[in-house]
Formats: sequence, C-alpha cells, structure tokens
Amino acid sequence: MTSKRQALVLLLCLITFSSSITSSLGHIGGIAIYWGQNNGDGTLTATCDTNKYETVILAFLVQFGCDREVKWNFVGHCGDWSPCTKLEPEIKYCQSKGIKVLLSLGGADVSAYDYGLCSPQDAKNVAKYLYDNFLRGQLGPLGSVTLDGIDFDIEKTELYWDDLAKELDTYRQSGRYFYLSAAPQCPTEPKIYYLQKAIETGLFDYIFIQFYNNPQCAYSPIYGVGSLLNSWDKWASIVKPNNTIFLGLPAASDAAGSGYIPPEVVISEVLPYIKNTPNYGGVMLWDRFHDIPTNFSGQILPYIKNSNVILHSVARVSMQYLSLFQQL
Repeated sequence: MTSKRQALVLLLCLITFSSSITSSLGHIGGIAIYWGQNNGDGTLTATCDTNKYETVILAFLVQFGCDREVKWNFVGHCGDWSPCTKLEPEIKYCQSKGIKVLLSLGGADVSAYDYGLCSPQDAKNVAKYLYDNFLRGQLGPLGSVTLDGIDFDIEKTELYWDDLAKELDTYRQSGRYFYLSAAPQCPTEPKIYYLQKAIETGLFDYIFIQFYNNPQCAYSPIYGVGSLLNSWDKWASIVKPNNTIFLGLPAASDAAGSGYIPPEVVISEVLPYIKNTPNYGGVMLWDRFHDIPTNFSGQILPYIKNSNVILHSVARVSMQYLSLFQQL
C-alpha cells in the first residue's frame, strides 16, 4: 500500500512536470509587431499593455558597419532632440510582462538607411558594438538595457550577414542567451534575397517571412492564398527544424504595396493550414502604427495559438504515466 501511495505521488509529480515542459515547448502561436517607424505607434508601454503581442521589435538601427557612425531611427519617438535613453523604463516594463523586446537592424533600401558590412572583421566589430550597447545591461543608446535579441531586417547587400550572425552567436553561447531573428522577403527562387547565407547558418530562432510587396509569393485578391501557401511550404522545407517561422503580414491595406490579407481570410484560409507546420510560430505584423486603427492583431489573436499541440501532448504523456501506474 505504501509503495502504491509513493508511486501515485511520483506519478502526479511526473505528470505535472511533463505538462509544464510540454506547455513550454508546445506554446505555439503568438504575434510579433514592429514598433518605432511612426510617432502614431504610441508608447512602448501602451503597446505592451494591449497584451496582444509576444514580441516587440524596435525599428531600426539604420546606419552601421564599414566604419560608419552608428545611427538609429525611431521616427518621432526619440533622436538627437530627445535621447532614446528615455525608452529604458518602457523596455524594462515590457520585459517585466514577459514580452520579448528585440532591436532590428537595417530596414528599407533607401538612401537615409546607410548600412552594410565590409568584411568578416567588420561583422565582428559590429557584433561587439551590438552586444556591448544593447545586450549586456551597460549604458548605451537605449539606456542600461538588456534586450532580448537582434533582428535582421536586411534589404540591401548580401555580404557578411552570416558572419554577423555567427559572431553574435558566440556571445550568447558564452553568456546569457539572447534571440536572433531574420525578416526575409518571401521569394526563395532563384535564392532568398540578401539573407540566403545567413539563414543557411541555422542560427535564427525566429524567421519573420515578409509575405508582402512580392506578388509572386503573397496573397492576391484575385487569385487567393495559393501562392502564399506554396511559398510557406517552401520556407518550411528550407529552414532548419529549430528555426521557428512566422507569417509576416501588413496590418492594414496601406501598410504595404501589396499582399494585404483581410483578417477573415487569414482566419479561415491561412491559419488553419500553416498551423500544421511543425515549426510554426505565429504571425508577424508590420506595424504597430497600422495595427492601432485596424485592430488586425486583435481580430486574429484568438485563432493564432495552436493549442491542439499542447493538449494532445499532455494527454499522451498522462496516458503513458497512467499505464505505468496500473502496472505497479
């Protein structure tokens, strides 16, 4: 009798432990949002208080590499006229709510955004700058913050981004872990734009695929979701299994040149399909400014999480332990 009671206690502990682990690993589906490119974004505090986003990506660090003076552009939020160190308490507030805050490198291919790398050594230098100023709690442009990671939104030049990813990876392997993400455009043929070699490293935890501004792999009001879903499957087959992929969408019809999908189509025709992908991670939206009036995120949020993964896994683990108990 005593042995059975002990076995029951052990069984309950194992189920609880396994359920927590399974839930942690199987928590699939959330929203990542870009913030910072319009003063109408509102504050980071207000953004995080919506409780709609799991990740907020600060856009952008727009000038770096090749001995350039490092510059960032958070339009209307801060700048030379108002130091961006004032964002420190807001960043820490978001993190206290369990929301990841990443810094995005790059941005659109426009003259005002002057970035690029000149050599592997240059990539090493930029990695050190990023680590020292944003990832280890030292005083930097955003205050004394420890961001949760670095995002590569690279839309010009193909050179040495893989070296930068590798150099950043050396820092997180030897100290506090932080995330690496990439935001490639959706075309994969003849190759991935700009980030092919970087993505091939397999070092990116999250890949926010931009299914917009490229009609060949995006939604069309005339032809529907076929091209997008075909592209999604291609991406799922290209990236490493440990790279979580996100459906990148514009949050409003005027947020991109093409590729906007009405929320009801996302809910009925896209999410049910892509949630079956083993490394599905959720939806990325461009951007907070456009999401405020449309509430795109709020409309799709109830349908994003793939809860069946958690429920089926917990049920399977529980049945295994119940069978074990019955044999005692």
